[in-house]
Amino acid sequence: MPNLAFLTDPGLRDGLLGRLQRVEARLSEAVKSDYPFVTATSTHLVEAGGKRFRPLMTLLCAAFGDPDREEVLDAATVVELTHLATLYHDDVMDEAPLRRGRQSANSRWDNSVAILTGDFLFSRASDILADLGPEAVRIQARTFERLVTGQIRETVGPADAEDPVAHHLQVLADKTGSLIATSAQFGAMFAGCDPVVIDTLTR
Repeated sequence: MPNLAFLTDPGLRDGLLGRLQRVEARLSEAVKSDYPFVTATSTHLVEAGGKRFRPLMTLLCAAFGDPDREEVLDAATVVELTHLATLYHDDVMDEAPLRRGRQSANSRWDNSVAILTGDFLFSRASDILADLGPEAVRIQARTFERLVTGQIRETVGPADAEDPVAHHLQVLADKTGSLIATSAQFGAMFAGCDPVVIDTLTR
């Protein structure tokens, strides 16, 4: 659970912590499978913890509207599941031995298991998204497109005539910034914020 001691408003801080705990419970439930091995591989990174920055962003932006809506909690769960899925794939591409201080999934099992576990988490995120409506599914699909494009850009590297700094910034915008923006957008959307507020928080 992230440390929110920097927040000086106790009402905001306590509310966020309470909602984060509810999201954490939903994450634990979402990664369960009828096949115990899949449950073991899927809970591997959930149990490793992490900053939970993306669901925190969703919950924080939801505070501009009604942050206690069930849809807000579902959206926060979706963005973290999506992020976790990309980590499984990233570790395969980077051949990383560790993730969040523990053995990476590809190192503990193998690349195929890590990739398929990431796919499983994407499927769980999509299942939750389906109940949030077609607009949420569309936003997630476009975000996923940017995530993949950013990863491909990073893998291929800048073209001969391309500014490497501009290339790197685009990689960051696609691979990292897009999901953070969606996290903010979902929080504001499902909290019932006005379109201007949603747009501002997304940007």
